[in-house]
Amino acid sequence: MNRIEFAKRLQSLVIPEGTAREEIKAKVLPISEALVSMMPNSLFRYRICNEQQIKAFEKDKIYAVTADLFNDPYDTLVRYDIDQIKDAANTILSFDTMLQFKHYLEQGNVFPESIKQVLPDGSAEYYKERVLTTNLEEIKPSIDSYRDQILKLIDLGFPWLAAQCKKFVTIACFCETVQSLTMWSHYANNHKGFALEYNMRPTLFSEYVNWGLYPVIYDAERYDASSYMGWSFLKLIGINSKNPDMFSHAKCAIHKAPQWEYEKEWRLVDYSQRDYLKDSCTEIPYKPVAIYYGVNISESDKKHLHEIACQKGISEYEMCIDHASSKYEMLYRKVVVS
Repeated sequence: MNRIEFAKRLQSLVIPEGTAREEIKAKVLPISEALVSMMPNSLFRYRICNEQQIKAFEKDKIYAVTADLFNDPYDTLVRYDIDQIKDAANTILSFDTMLQFKHYLEQGNVFPESIKQVLPDGSAEYYKERVLTTNLEEIKPSIDSYRDQILKLIDLGFPWLAAQCKKFVTIACFCETVQSLTMWSHYANNHKGFALEYNMRPTLFSEYVNWGLYPVIYDAERYDASSYMGWSFLKLIGINSKNPDMFSHAKCAIHKAPQWEYEKEWRLVDYSQRDYLKDSCTEIPYKPVAIYYGVNISESDKKHLHEIACQKGISEYEMCIDHASSKYEMLYRKVVVS
């Protein structure tokens, strides 16, 4: 299975909040099977030689950060049409719509499922009774005023929510290869850094449900998060509605522009609870299986990292260039410890 096929399978997966656990397992199974078939035996993280990254290596920690710290302004930026949303709100909250809805209920009809989904559990009958017993003509000014307030809140709230969505989860990035010339240049300080190799397949079967490891989907069309944003907005204004798709966080986190396709990226998404307005980083305990030294790494950094690698008992490699080769390729060889 390739990333395009995986994207189609993921897009078809919709799990509303409140879905039974067994049903969730059945729905997620095709995604799990796809991940098992797609994931390489090894994934790599390109690192710079600074105190934070060397300490993370020493402590077997993977730092995951929020997407607002990434170098792509589109990274995890949700897509929504605010004019379309305002038009819908203007229609739904109009006096004429309210009047038509009351007539609909007076004919013995029940609340539509689409409305029940945005109401707290068990409250549909209460709100139905309120609508039936309210003289709408008397409260018309209040209806118009409430609609105007909601439209203003949409103008203010949606851009704010879009910015906050970049902070709801933390992300750790991996690459399928350690031989990428551009990745060494961009993410390992012009080959002065190092790369760590991980066997991430066990995470697919981890009992730690706050992790999710996915291949990045490179698509010219951005992910449409309108329903997710609608749910977030309702919660913002105090309506405790159900999330229409509990996989929305993951879908927002793994869509990128095709220009980034060379990165062959996988993302470990951390959903664990935290104060997302304050904490932009989480630590995930996971031990690497090998380290690779960049061709331009300093002797002092290499010595320091070598000492840590020896303590861990992991394999060591150094990147190298074959001067006789006609290809622009990064090679590596095993470091022989004397």
